[in-house]
Amino acid sequence: MNRNIMIQTLRRFKVTSGYKGYYYLLDDADIISGFHTKEKPFATQNDIYIPIGEKHETSFYNVERGIRVVVDKCWKEDKELMMEILGYHAIKCPSNSEFLDAFTFFCENR
Repeated sequence: MNRNIMIQTLRRFKVTSGYKGYYYLLDDADIISGFHTKEKPFATQNDIYIPIGEKHETSFYNVERGIRVVVDKCWKEDKELMMEILGYHAIKCPSNSEFLDAFTFFCENR
């Protein structure tokens, strides 16, 4: 996965490295990309939050929260770009797992 594309996309939302979730999201996209390759579903907590928490020496709860903060920021900052990433018209902020999957797919296909 091309990290430059992920970073450029996050910066379009004005999400910078000042957010802990920024780094979690980059790591998550790499993990989810592997699941896309295997055409296998992922369990958000066990497959994503726990390994990222271990890597960053924090709890899975902190990883979930950090990502949620970034997803909320993205939603508030640019709903049009958010819907482009999701691929459909959304009326409310997507869940973490919904955004992670869509963000990964969007960046993989850029």
